[in-house]
Amino acid sequence: MKGFFKTFFASLLAIVFAAGGLALFVMVLFGVIASMSQPVPQVANGSVLVFDMSATVQDRPVGMTRDAIMDEVLGGEGQRSFSLLSLKRALVAAGKDNRIKGLLLTGSFSTDGYGSGFAALKEVREAIESFKESGKPVAAYLVYPSARDMYVTAAADTIYMNPEGVVSDTGMSMSYPYLGGFMKKYGIGVQVTRAGEYKAAAESFVLEGMSEPSREANAAVLEDFWSEYLAVIAAGAGIEPELYERKLNELGMLVAKDALELGLVDELLHTDELIAKMQAVSSVDETSHSFVQTSLDAYLPATVRPEYSSDGFVAVIYAEGSIVNGEGKDGQVGGSSLAREIRQARQNDKVKAMVLRVNSPGGSALASEVIQREVRLAKEKMPVVVSMGSLAASGGYWISAYADKIYAQPNTLTGSIGVIGVFFNYEELASTHGVNFDTVKTTKHADLMGQFRAKTDREMALVQRQVDLVYDSFLTKVAEGRGLEVSAVAEIAEGRIWSGADALELGLVDELGGLGDAIAFAGAEAGLGETPAVMELPKAKNFLDDLFQNVSKQTADASARGALQPLVDLYREASEMSSRFNDPKGVYAVLPYTISID
Repeated sequence: MKGFFKTFFASLLAIVFAAGGLALFVMVLFGVIASMSQPVPQVANGSVLVFDMSATVQDRPVGMTRDAIMDEVLGGEGQRSFSLLSLKRALVAAGKDNRIKGLLLTGSFSTDGYGSGFAALKEVREAIESFKESGKPVAAYLVYPSARDMYVTAAADTIYMNPEGVVSDTGMSMSYPYLGGFMKKYGIGVQVTRAGEYKAAAESFVLEGMSEPSREANAAVLEDFWSEYLAVIAAGAGIEPELYERKLNELGMLVAKDALELGLVDELLHTDELIAKMQAVSSVDETSHSFVQTSLDAYLPATVRPEYSSDGFVAVIYAEGSIVNGEGKDGQVGGSSLAREIRQARQNDKVKAMVLRVNSPGGSALASEVIQREVRLAKEKMPVVVSMGSLAASGGYWISAYADKIYAQPNTLTGSIGVIGVFFNYEELASTHGVNFDTVKTTKHADLMGQFRAKTDREMALVQRQVDLVYDSFLTKVAEGRGLEVSAVAEIAEGRIWSGADALELGLVDELGGLGDAIAFAGAEAGLGETPAVMELPKAKNFLDDLFQNVSKQTADASARGALQPLVDLYREASEMSSRFNDPKGVYAVLPYTISID
């Protein structure tokens, strides 16, 4: 009878949440239908294309997610996103479009997840330069530009700035959160082991600041990134890089007047004065009394459509996010799910070549190996090329090593060939709330992977053995994939991160270039030419999948509520930080879980 009531109430709860989800679905459905009935935006003839950069530039295709649909229904703005490939195509197409008379860059990039990294923005800047080859003017209007904005708008012919604006570029920094103090405070035990002197990912959980090897590697990479950035900004302004750096050291942030004197901007204008400038490029819009314009958001669907080809496709497969075991969640690379995408692509007779676009700090060693296996099988059938985005390190390098050719940008962060073991336990946290664990087992190490107690020295030695074996395997695979001696790989491994420029010199990548270069090479190798038709995978996420996943999560969360809710909440808060650490052996090829370069 007890089991009956438990099942009955659980089912009732599920029905309640399902009903709520159905109501939400109906509301969303009507909203979608209403939005679909609205007129499709038209490209105004003789207009200026306005690229509002207030968005995230991500690698993977952009889908209509639940959040986007809700923003549409409720009238909110939400977080805008562009996929890199679509954005580049639109800018290049606009340069050849007789309806477009010029390009205006406004707004400020956002950095959701792994989006809007400098390597991706380098390709955006190059697409703008391609637009300029048409002879059409490119202008930028800045208010509070970040370093990312400055990096892209340096390609403009003319840069205007609001007289009260500020250049919020104060230099570049690399920041990691260190949770050692937090873990101690809340009684979360962390035991780590590693292979590689520079492998710093584990340090985030046990230290309160950078180790010296980590600081050395980070400083070297940052110096390369900063040099490339300075060269771009200085070339756009027509000044020496040292002058810009000196001004930042003197003044911190530059006000509009400073930027004008330095040559970073060409003229200080208010918005009404900018409109007059743009009216001279296009004409006066009689309805809005502004200038004739087309937003890039409207131009994208009007120009970028699915590609068809009887000759075949280059499959562009995106590995964007941390690599986890299993299917993975939104913003993660699931080992099983991505391996399945690669497998289906290589089994598709229409796919003649493959480009793996990697923008990942790595993660589970097992998941990385599952993905790499499919990459190697694909290579037996077709050319396989890797395009490294802003971040392709550790497990991200693991899945790249066997490609026929690897492209990276000078400001790609790569390498980190090393392995760590990370093990959390909640013994102290649970004890604080009156929860104790007791165990019976059949063998001495039956509870080795449990999270309810700390591991003994003997058990940590056993874990270190696993870490060393995986590290040896990592070195061997890189050596084999790159055609290097294992000893040579060992010298540049040790978990050390490298810039794309250094990685080229070390033999870890083959050529500096972006996603477009990788696609062109893959297409040529497959006999499809340098502008092949492209099939992007995984496909953009469907909002219905997102909706039903959210309803299921709500139901599961509700079933956990009860007298132990305070402890459950504490446990979830702590375990959320380690959710990406789901390798069954506790062994990872991963960068520190958060990295910020600004």
